Amino acid sequence: MRNLLLALGAGVIVLAALFASRLLGLGEASVPAVLVVTAVYYFLARRTFRQVEAIFQTSALSLQTAPPNFELALSTLEKVYAFASQQFGVRSQVDTQMGVILFLKGDNNKALPHLKRSLGFGHWLGAAMLAVIYYKKKDPDEMRKTMDIVVKRAKKQSLAWCLYGYLLTQLGDREAALRVLADGVKKTGDDTKVKEALLAVQNDRKIKMRGYKEQWYQFQLERPPVEYQRMAVGGHAGGKAARRGRWS
Repeated sequence: MRNLLLALGAGVIVLAALFASRLLGLGEASVPAVLVVTAVYYFLARRTFRQVEAIFQTSALSLQTAPPNFELALSTLEKVYAFASQQFGVRSQVDTQMGVILFLKGDNNKALPHLKRSLGFGHWLGAAMLAVIYYKKKDPDEMRKTMDIVVKRAKKQSLAWCLYGYLLTQLGDREAALRVLADGVKKTGDDTKVKEALLAVQNDRKIKMRGYKEQWYQFQLERPPVEYQRMAVGGHAGGKAARRGRWS
């Protein structure tokens, strides 16, 4: 927020200076003023995100130890909240990261509020983890609402569709799973894994998710082989796409 206000302030100064000096009319002066706002905001936002990125990288290092130091990673991430007043999007990024780490740690109760706050703008994997928490808490309505958001924003991601189908079959709602997976086949451009999941449900077989390897095991719905246990901790939490709030 502060970065935007500073950029707008710079634009107002330029507009006032050009108009007051009679070098340009009000309409003409607005063009360079807008350019100044854009340039200043870009510079300030970039500087803030670089500072935030450095903290995220330090936090990620704590997850690459054996065993992962969750507490140090979380305490490091808390420093990012200081930048939330400077730049839009920072708070959702740190909420997503903290929620994901807490989820991977197995502390779903603490992860829940962070992931809920980041639902609108955070990475889709964090939102999917939120849906899994609702599933584990036996709240199927919230699980469905959350997964509806996930597949809408990550419509090209086969894992999102297969996860939704898997959760629905676990709830015993085969018809809903068929509808979701059929839609997923269309949205992902006939993705092989989504088609296989649809075929499995059509034949009353369990959806096989192990093909996603550590991406699947990080949801903690199935016990992973030993070789994936550490990878499931570090893989998503340290990714730049997740930190920048991308959905796909």
